[in-house]
Order: sequence, then structure tokens, then C-alpha cells
Amino acid sequence: SESCIKMKLSVLAAFSLLQAAHCFVPRSVPSSSRSVDTTLNVAVDPTVNGQSINSYFGAPMQETTVAAVPKVAQRWRKSTKQLVTLGPASSSREMIEKLFLAGADVFRLNFSHGSQEQKKELLMTIREIEEKYAHPIGILGDLQGPKLRVGEFSSPTGEMLQKGQNFRLDLDSAMGDNTRVQLPHPEIIEASEIGHNLMVDDGKVRLKVTGKGPDYLDCVVEVPGKISNRKGVNTPDSILKLSPLTPKDRSDLDYMLEIGVDWIALSFVQRPEDIEEIRSIIDAKIPHGNFKPAVMAKIEKPSCFDGDNLQRLVNLCDGIMVARGDLG
Repeated sequence: SESCIKMKLSVLAAFSLLQAAHCFVPRSVPSSSRSVDTTLNVAVDPTVNGQSINSYFGAPMQETTVAAVPKVAQRWRKSTKQLVTLGPASSSREMIEKLFLAGADVFRLNFSHGSQEQKKELLMTIREIEEKYAHPIGILGDLQGPKLRVGEFSSPTGEMLQKGQNFRLDLDSAMGDNTRVQLPHPEIIEASEIGHNLMVDDGKVRLKVTGKGPDYLDCVVEVPGKISNRKGVNTPDSILKLSPLTPKDRSDLDYMLEIGVDWIALSFVQRPEDIEEIRSIIDAKIPHGNFKPAVMAKIEKPSCFDGDNLQRLVNLCDGIMVARGDLG
């Protein structure tokens, strides 16, 4: 009858809308980036007059929910998310797909290494896998941030520093030895005070400032170890007068916004104003109402814990990453 036909059409329309609502999360990025709702764990199977909708209409309906992929259905049933950094050994489509099926929820693209074009190729591969399994995959672009490093040594293997010995960091570009090395960052010398600690090579060597001048820091070795060419320096006790966004970072940020990453991780966060700075850039680049990537603050500096800084950072950003190495 006509009424029966209308009822069938109404049920079909409602079911189609239900599937569409659960299956895709809109983004302002290419259509290949469509994603399903991560909370959906079971296939929807509505009934009509006590019968499943498939048997009622006499033909199976195409399932487009996550559970329509039975070989990996259990893969989705977890709340804790796993973030995987892609590197040279894990950049092929085959390996990325294996990592996804093994449980990876977010892939991290480290902009400290490789070209922007390589990162776009990885992103497109991830989006194709996302489309294949009708399941969202997060993509996080990680900005490099300022790289604070010592200079180079006369010995190609570096120097072994002993506990209690004196060691100088200065602006002199001469090759280093067992008594001194260049520190080509006047902002570190300016911000450091007597009693401040300096972490070298992710804290493998720790120096304490015992004296300073306009172009040098005198230190005593607190934690002994080997120091060699271009090792990183972290200043846990000092707030440096520099932006967390270098010219390279600003170029990489523009590129991330262009290709459509889901998250942006900001390195070298020292204070809440650093998050405000990157948000203002994102807001200026992306029109109001369009999809904007979430911002993750990388906590690498103890200054983040001064006063109410941490609470303000949490309020300003969408996620927190704890950098254990840089915190020493």
C-alpha cells in the first residue's frame, strides 16, 4: 500500500541519516580525510515490526560502521590512545598500516628531520589508510623549536668532564677543550645566574653556574660525563628571552596548516604567552568557522611550573606532552 511504501522510505531515510551522523566527522580538509566517530563500537541494526531492517526489506544493507571491519573490530575498543612517531624505518605504507592495525591512534610527524614534501607524502598515506578502514587517525605535526647547542671541540670525540672540575662556556668561536667550549647563545649567558643548573645532552652532564661575565659562564661539573660537538643545552632554571617559534618553525607551521594536520605540538614552551602566540598565528591564517588544528604544549622547561603557569597552560592548550629528557 501507499502508506506502507511511505513508512519504508521514512525508515530508510532515518537509517541513512543515522549512519551518516555516526560515520563521518566534518573537517575543512580534503574529502579523503573524512573520519568516523571514535565512540562507535557496534554496528547499528534497527528493526521494523520486530524484524531486522535487512530481513524486513529483503536485501542486506551496506554496513559502514567501524564494526563492519570484523578482523579489527576489537582494535577500536580502548580509551587510552597510542601515539607513534614515524621515522625512516616506519615510513612505508605497509608499515604505517601495520602500526595502525596494531593500535596506533595518532601518527607524529617530526619536522626536526626531513623535508616538508616528505611530511605531506606521509600525511596522504595516512589519510588513505584512514579512508580504507573508515576510522579516524590523528596526525600530529611536531615543531622543532629553538636548538640550543654548544660549539665544537678540537678532539673529534669530545671531552670527558670529571665531577668537581671547573668548565667555562663562552662566546669565543675557538675550538673547545677540557676547560671550555663555545656557547653561541648570549641569551643563555644573560639569563643564567649563579647557582643555576645547565643540562647538557639531555642531562647526561650537569653543570652549575659559579660565576659569570658579559660573554661567559664559569661552571662546576655536578654530574660528570662526556661532552662532544653540538650537544644540546637546556636551562631548567632560566627563562630565556626568545620565542619558541624560529623562522623554520614559522615556515613549518604554515605548511602544516596548508596540508591539514589535526594537532600541532609546540616545543620549548616556557610560559602561557607562548601558547597565545601560536594560537594568534593559527587564528590569523585560518578563517573563522573553518577547522583549526588542536595545540599541544611540550613541557620541557621547569618554568612551566612557576606560579600558576601550568594551570594557565592547561587552560590555553588542548593537550600536554611531557619531555622527560629535556626536564633532566
